[in-house]
Formats: sequence, C-alpha cells, structure tokens
Amino acid sequence: MLENGYFYEEALALTKRLVEIPSINGTEGETHVARYVHDWLAKLPYFQTHPQQLVVQELKNDPLHRINVLALVRGTKSDCQDTLILQGHCDTVGIEDFGPLRDYAFDYQTLPEKIKALTQDPEVLADIESGEWMFGRGACDMKCGDAVLMCITKYFSENTGQFDGNIVYMLNPVEENQHYGIMDALDILLEWREKEKLNYLMSINTDFFSPAYPGDTHKYFHSGAVGKILPCFYLIGKATHVGHGFEGFSATLAAAEIVRQMELQADLADEYRGELTLPPLALRCRDLKPSYDVTSPQACFLYFNYFIHSQPMAEIMGCLRRVAETAMETVVRHTDQQFKRYCQRTGEPYQPCGYSFQVLEYDRLYEQAKAIDPDVDRALRELADQEVQKNADRREISLLLVQHLCNVCAITQPTAIIFLAPPFCPRNTMKLHVPEEKALLEDVRQLLDELGPAMEEDMRLMQFFPVLSDSSYLKIDDDEESIQTLIRNFPGYGQVYSLPFENIKALNIPAFSFGCYGKDGHKWTERVNLPYTFGKLPNIIFAALERYLIQ
Repeated sequence: MLENGYFYEEALALTKRLVEIPSINGTEGETHVARYVHDWLAKLPYFQTHPQQLVVQELKNDPLHRINVLALVRGTKSDCQDTLILQGHCDTVGIEDFGPLRDYAFDYQTLPEKIKALTQDPEVLADIESGEWMFGRGACDMKCGDAVLMCITKYFSENTGQFDGNIVYMLNPVEENQHYGIMDALDILLEWREKEKLNYLMSINTDFFSPAYPGDTHKYFHSGAVGKILPCFYLIGKATHVGHGFEGFSATLAAAEIVRQMELQADLADEYRGELTLPPLALRCRDLKPSYDVTSPQACFLYFNYFIHSQPMAEIMGCLRRVAETAMETVVRHTDQQFKRYCQRTGEPYQPCGYSFQVLEYDRLYEQAKAIDPDVDRALRELADQEVQKNADRREISLLLVQHLCNVCAITQPTAIIFLAPPFCPRNTMKLHVPEEKALLEDVRQLLDELGPAMEEDMRLMQFFPVLSDSSYLKIDDDEESIQTLIRNFPGYGQVYSLPFENIKALNIPAFSFGCYGKDGHKWTERVNLPYTFGKLPNIIFAALERYLIQ
C-alpha cells in the first residue's frame, strides 16, 4: 500500500493538461486528447519495449476519425492471467452553459475568479476560496479520472515484478451520447482475451460521483451500471384552423399529457433490491410544423431518458402504451368537456365532439405497413441510408422511418406511435444469486470497509452507477425476449443503430466505479475535489490492484 498522496502531483498536472485540450463530444478534440494520452503512454519505457501492447483503434465509419486507446501491461511475478480493466472516457459535454465565460471554459487558472464575479452561490464561492477544487469543463467529468488511471498504469508498467496479474488501460470517446467508442473497443478486448489468454476479473471506471444531498460527506463506490432506453412518441392529431379549434384533435395537448404523466414521476423509477433509478425525464418535446401559420400542429415528437435497473422490455412497453392511451383519452375528454362549457357560455347548440384514436407500438405499425407494401423494407433501407450518409441525428432518422410507415398505412385518425431510438445502454447488474458475482461484491465491500478507516472516509458501495456509463457495455442482463422486444421496436435497427450483443455476452465483465469526487458535472461550475481525487482515490485503486493481482 502506497502512502496517501503518492500520485497527487503527477495526476493533478496531467488533469490540468487534459482540461486544456478541448474535447467536446462530436468534435475533433476527442481525437486530439486521445492522441495526447496515447503519446504520453508511448513514451513510457514499457511501451517502448512492448509497442504491440499499446493500440490505437479508429472507430468504424466515424467521419471524425475518433480513436480508442488501449494499453496492456503484464505483471511478471508469475504467469497468472487475471486482468483488471481501468476504464475512462475522453469526451466532454459542450460549453454553451458557460454563457459569457465560454472563452474560459478550459482555463482552469482564470475560471474561478470569473465565476466569482457571476455567482452568489455560497457553496461554489466557499469551494473557490478553499483552494481545494479545480474548475473547468472536463475537470470533473472525467479527465481527473483519466489522469489518475494514467498514473497508475505508469506505476504498474515500472513495477511489473510486483504483480502476478495484468491491467488493461482503456480510453474511449463518444461516451457522452452514443457510446460508439466502447462498443468498438469490445473487439480488442475479445481479441486480447483469446490471443493473450487474459482472464478479465472486473473493470474499474473512475467517472465522477457527487454528494447525494446537501451536507453529504460519504464517498460513493458503485457496482454495475444503470441501463437506459430512449422511448419515443410520434403523435398524429387532427389539424384545424384556429377559428374552429374544437374541430381538431390536439397533438400538442397529447404531448403535454404524456410529459405530465412521465416527467419526474417517482412511481416510474425502477427498483432493484431497494435501490431506485431516477425517474424519466423529457429530452425533447416539439411539434413538427415547418413554419408559422394559423393551423394547429398536425403532429408532435417527444422522447425521454428512461433508466432501468431490472424491468423487462415487455413490461416497459406496456407502461408506455398505458401512458399513451391515457394521454389520447385525455385529449378527447378535455376537448368535449371544454366545448360543452363553451356552448353553455355562448348559447350555441352542443353536439358531442371527439375522434376515435389508436395507439401502436412500432412492431405493429411495421406489420401493418408490410402487409400493404411487401417491398417496404427496401424503401426503409434507402431512406435510412440516405439520412445516415448525411450524418443526420439518429433520433430524427428513426422518426422519418416511422413517418414513412404511417404514410404507407395512410393513417389519418389520431394516433400515437411508440418506438425506441438510440442510444440503448444495457444494465450491468451484479446479482447476489450468482455465486461468483456475490463473492466479488462481498470482497469489494470488504476492501472498502478496510480502507475507510485508514482513509478517514465513510465509503458506501451502491448497486448501480446511477447515471450513464460505458461500463454498461461490458455485461448485459436482459434476457433474449427483452432483447428481441427492443430490436423489434427500434426503427432501422442494424442500419441506423445496432448493438454488439454477442460481444457483450461473450465478455460478461463485472464493472465497478471507483469515482473521482466532484460537483456540478455538466454545469458551468463543474469542479473536482483535489485532496480526495488525487490524494486518496489513486491509493484506493492501487489497493484493489494489490488485492486482485498479487497472489
């Protein structure tokens, strides 16, 4: 066990350098920062001697030519093949939230004083005055974690004789949205497992955690990773002139009702062994009118972030259907009730108004279209290929495919179509009824219980990393029925979007997050705590290496 602070200065200096390199998701910066990490590793004597164990993998069909960086370091104390994966991502979210401070988003030195001039938040101001926090886009999420793992990889490479097992350091781009980096990297992990005879014990991700509530001083560790789907609703209404409002069926009101039923609804939070996901949150809600006129919107499109711990897909689709049916019924009832009240006020004769409606899952819509046009698959492929070539947003491509099927079916009545769009993150669950997983969970918990007093920290091991993580793609717990339900309701699956299910199943790697301690991830006040992240966390991870890679 190394003394606290052994990696402090080097990890902090590396974090500063990484933050200075903008690597916003969807920009060439993702490649620039990954190249920096690769070049830093390539200078280490170990990789000068073993260059074949430092790999740059360009992502498939990526117009930005982003890369994965993977490094294998073998312990030489024995021929043990046990291997730990040290895992991080190099992209960040954008800097729009910095507003007038956008020019300082990556300037960790100047930024704190600029923030002081714009905020009255006492916690932010106190953290600036303490000198114990580093600000800047990516400082917390998660270049600090990348730097910590780089330092540990360097130490391991310089002291291979201390270890029986091996480590793989892996840096991936595209984590903040599509996760294509880790999905492609699975090919290398499988190749190394076969070629190098590696036995992957687990992965350790250093993505950040934050206080769970004001005054929370716990340090959180996580097993597994939460799952996520993106359920979408395409709502077809009945457009009408504003002078005849009661003659329409309001797609916007249906959309609003769906948001009301789902947005932050605590009862929709999925539960596993007493631990809850966060409830659904709308990520987009808009009508589809191309321009202004005095006609009500014909259609709306909305989608949600929906976290999963244990729910099967069939159960989720049933829930979404009930939400859509209730929303459509609400529009019919509300329109009729308000028309009746309007007639009472005007003295005009009242006649019940309303439309019949339908709710369809995508697989049912596809079946109906296929029955009408047996060649519909060709049209869908051509449309999808055309939009993919434009590098269009994958969710918008999914919508276009749905709209095409609706046109084939000549849908004119009010309709809600439920479908799924990218990304899909499998849930990675460590299950107590699986003996090997239970044993690993209990052992990691014991390790943290032992380290807590020495580190003077109250450490808690949670069952799931609660927000999205590349660790989702190392292990999958959905059964075949759930996977097929998902695929059937994914427009353009295999062309617009696909998942390496077979690779994930073949690897089946338990995942843990030993996170850096930060606050306000994805906000302009994003910051990382220096004493814990660079003083204590590296030693906790190093203790895990000693526990599992020294016989």
